[in-house]
Amino acid sequence: MKKLTSLFVGLLLFFSASLSFAGEVQLYHDKAGWQDWWIETLALDSNNTYEVTPFADTSSFQATVRQSLKADPPGLFTWWAGYRMKDMVDSGLVEDLSPIWDKYIAAGEVSPDLAKAFQFDGKTYAVPSLIAFWPMYYNKIVYKELGLSVPKTWEELESNFDKIKASGRVAVGQTIEGRWPTFIWFEEFLIRSDPDFYEDLVEGRAKYTDPQVEEAFLTWKSWIDKGWMDDGSAAFGFTTGDSMNNSFSKGEVVHMLVGTWFASTVTGGGIKEGEEWGYFVLPNIDPSLPPSVIFEAGPIMVAANAKNKQDALNAIDFWMSEKASAKWTELMFFPPHNLNAALPGGEVGAIVKEINDKGYRQINRYWEATPTVICEAAVDELAKFVIDPSSYKSVMESLQELADNYWSQQ
Repeated sequence: MKKLTSLFVGLLLFFSASLSFAGEVQLYHDKAGWQDWWIETLALDSNNTYEVTPFADTSSFQATVRQSLKADPPGLFTWWAGYRMKDMVDSGLVEDLSPIWDKYIAAGEVSPDLAKAFQFDGKTYAVPSLIAFWPMYYNKIVYKELGLSVPKTWEELESNFDKIKASGRVAVGQTIEGRWPTFIWFEEFLIRSDPDFYEDLVEGRAKYTDPQVEEAFLTWKSWIDKGWMDDGSAAFGFTTGDSMNNSFSKGEVVHMLVGTWFASTVTGGGIKEGEEWGYFVLPNIDPSLPPSVIFEAGPIMVAANAKNKQDALNAIDFWMSEKASAKWTELMFFPPHNLNAALPGGEVGAIVKEINDKGYRQINRYWEATPTVICEAAVDELAKFVIDPSSYKSVMESLQELADNYWSQQ
C-alpha cells in the first residue's frame, strides 16, 4: 500500500528526523493550495512513498529550505526558475538532472526548449512544477461586433488596433501594478523582431543601448502615442472595479498579454472562455522568423545532500513521465510537460496544441531569464518608460548601467 503523509510545517520542523523513513521522499513546496493535487499525483508512483509538506508563508519557506540544504534537506523542493535558482547551483546544493532530461528528450517526450528555464553551463538542475505560455487574450465579442479576424501578420494586428480605437475602446491593456508586469511588453517586442538578440541581451552578450532595444521601445511608444495602449495605471487582475481584467471582460480593453495561468481570473470576470474570449500568439514583426512564444516554468529540484537522493531522483523520473504529467494537467489545467500527456481542455489546450503542432520556439520569460539583480531594478526603469514614453533613451542607458554593474563582476 502506498503511504502518503501530509504534515503541518510546525510538526515537520519538530519531528522530521523521526518521521522520515528510508525510501520515503520528502517534498517541500510553497503552494499550500496545491497540497491535495500534489498528493493525488504522487500517489500514482508505485516505487516511492512521499511526505508532502506545504508552507503557506513564502518567507518561512525560503528560510527553511535554505537552512536545510546544508544539513538535512528534503529530497525534493520547489523554487523559482532561472537566475533565481542560480545561487543554489553555484553552491553545489542541487543535483544535476541532465540524465533524466536527456532520456525524455531522446524519446521525444519533452521539449529541449523547456530545459533552458533550469539550465546553467549546459546542465539542467530542475524539472517543471508548472508551465505557462504567454499568448494574447482577446475579446471575441468585440471582434465579432467589429468584424475583426485573428491577425496573421503584424500589419493585420495594427490594423485591428486602429479599428478598435475608432470604436472608442482601448486595444491593449498594460499595467505597472506590482512593478513586475512592466517587462511583459518589453520582452514581447524584442522577440517579435529578433529572438536571438533577446536571448543574448538577457545573458549579457548584447546591450540595452543596442539598436534592437531602441526599436522595441519605439514600437512600444508608438502604440501608446496612437492611443492603442492604455497608460498602465489600472490594477491587474481584479474582477471588479477599474482593473485591466474587468475592463477586458466589459469589452473596454480588447487585448491583454498574460500567462495562461490567468485564464480562470479572466473567466471569473464574467466572460465565457471559448465563446467570449480566446487566445492567439502575436505574429512576428519580421515575417521571416519562425513562430515563437514566451513561457515561464516553476522548478522542482533535488537537494544534492539529501540522504535518500537516489529515491528523489527516481521520483523526478516518475514526475517527467506521461502518467504523472497527465494527472497533473488533469488536476491543475497546466500545459503538460510531457508531450504525450493529454492536453487540458478549453482555450489553454487549444493554444498549447497550436504551439506543439507548429513547433513554436519557446523562449524563457525575462523575469527568470536574466539575473535577478538586473531584473528587479529593470522593472522600475521600464515603469518609468510606461509613465513617460519620451524617456526611453534615458531608460536604455539606465538599464545598460544595471547590466554593466552585474556582468563586470562575473
